[in-house]
Amino acid sequence: NDGKNVAHPTQKPIELMKWCIEKTRGETVLDPYLGSGTTGVAAVRLGRKFLGIEKEPKYFEIAKRRIQGELSRFKMFETAEKAERQASFLEDA
Repeated sequence: NDGKNVAHPTQKPIELMKWCIEKTRGETVLDPYLGSGTTGVAAVRLGRKFLGIEKEPKYFEIAKRRIQGELSRFKMFETAEKAERQASFLEDA
């Protein structure tokens, strides 16, 4: 972490958290110290369910915004992929 674009004093890189999550087998990731939500972002990117707990309202809001942004990003891609599949299906008919 080079200190750029950091929302929390101990924020981890998303790629590190993805690596950690990939070492587990469960479908749901629990982060009892949510901070700025990096683990949640990583879980979304890996298609895992996620639960996070944060007692500081400031960091909870940051985490919520980051995770919702990531979910929105994937919904956009899912919608585009669904539209492509439907278009392909119609062309094949």
